[in-house]
Amino acid sequence: MDRHPTPPPAHPSTRRRAPLLRVASALLTGALALGGCGVRLESPPPAEPSPDAIEQVRARTVDDALALADAARAAAPSADEATRTVLDDVAAFSDRHVEALGGVYDSGLPDATPTPGTAATTPAVTDVTGVLGALVDDAARAADDADDVPDGALARLVASVSVSRDALADRLAAATGAPRPEPAPAAPDVAAGTAADATADPTAAPTGEATPGDATPAARDGARALALAHDEAAWTLAVLAARAADDRRATLLAAADGHRRASDTWAATAGVVGRPTDPRRAAYALPGGLDDPTVADALPRTLEQAVADASAQAVADAPAGARADAIASLRTATVAAVAWGAAAVPFPGMPELATTPVG
Repeated sequence: MDRHPTPPPAHPSTRRRAPLLRVASALLTGALALGGCGVRLESPPPAEPSPDAIEQVRARTVDDALALADAARAAAPSADEATRTVLDDVAAFSDRHVEALGGVYDSGLPDATPTPGTAATTPAVTDVTGVLGALVDDAARAADDADDVPDGALARLVASVSVSRDALADRLAAATGAPRPEPAPAAPDVAAGTAADATADPTAAPTGEATPGDATPAARDGARALALAHDEAAWTLAVLAARAADDRRATLLAAADGHRRASDTWAATAGVVGRPTDPRRAAYALPGGLDDPTVADALPRTLEQAVADASAQAVADAPAGARADAIASLRTATVAAVAWGAAAVPFPGMPELATTPVG
């Protein structure tokens, strides 16, 4: 009798089960791998980041500057010499504005496929009348943006760009003899401002009641600096008037009176009237050589430029939505400086970006 019997043969289905399980496992693993690859391949590409309020203002000001430069260069060949000189400045100043604002934004992502119907439909400006209208409209839009943008430093720069465009519009209208148009109504997403309505009155005082309690400490500092700049201008112009001939004395006295009233109003805005913190003085230092007509003639425009510098800083110091008076002050001081013989500059009130003419 066999003590080690041979085991019975395995059932046929049992022999096939292991290979089939191995095949099914391999197929399942491959399917999962392919499924994973499919998920990765179908992932959406990186999305273009949505611009915040600061980037929207910066980009809008850059776009307007690029369009102004192109329009001025297109209109220049057919213009007379005086008009072409202004158009050359429009192009050169706008180039500087683009540079100071950081240029066109580039996210580094591939350009998206254009969507039909999204191309700009506004025709390109190629004539002097169109350039004049664009300068007026873009100056007003930049003034509104400077009042609203959350960033104070950008507000100061955009306000300066606005005033530069406004001054170029004045020059272009004078060169062509064309009336200066009114700015087009603001777009719904741009709040209305008052800077574009500023006049050449050298006071440039705040238009509303002084409410120092509502102002931030930085805004009060800006108003205090403006009160001081206006007071120095008033005192110095009065001294110049006392030394001037009759035909110039009246102009100097009128300017001194305007600065004195503006100084009082900005001091009230700062909340320093009658307080030890009032920065205004009884007298100010005069430059040497006032007997030289060249020195005496240059002093009024130097004073106005100092007011413009203080105005631009007040724009940066004030909170969003409360900058319109400082922007108007910047424009008025710039107009007054030009009236006293100052050269047009691309960045009024911003000496660190050079106050010498371009071109």
